[in-house]
Amino acid sequence: MDDVSCVFDGKLYILVNNVGTNIRKPMVDLTAEEFSTLMSTNFESVFHMCQLAYPMLKASRTGSVVFTSSVSAFVSLKSMTLQGATKDNIRSNAVAPWYIKTSM
Repeated sequence: MDDVSCVFDGKLYILVNNVGTNIRKPMVDLTAEEFSTLMSTNFESVFHMCQLAYPMLKASRTGSVVFTSSVSAFVSLKSMTLQGATKDNIRSNAVAPWYIKTSM
């Protein structure tokens, strides 16, 4: 964040949080470690990034935060219950794409 602050003169006009992972199995079969991985990746990382960016967003006086969410935040999808919950169902300029074919 120090580098970002230097490059942008202490002001940040937009922060795009685009992070996420999923472990495709029923919620009752998730281990404590898998639960922790999903929560830290999909929820905590976004929270902490917003905390770190806050001073620069405030300094810009017009800062925006965009969350790349998931359609699973709104629709129950088999084996994606916890992933959907971590997407918070709070609309704040959210982009919620459908299925994207990745190696995951």
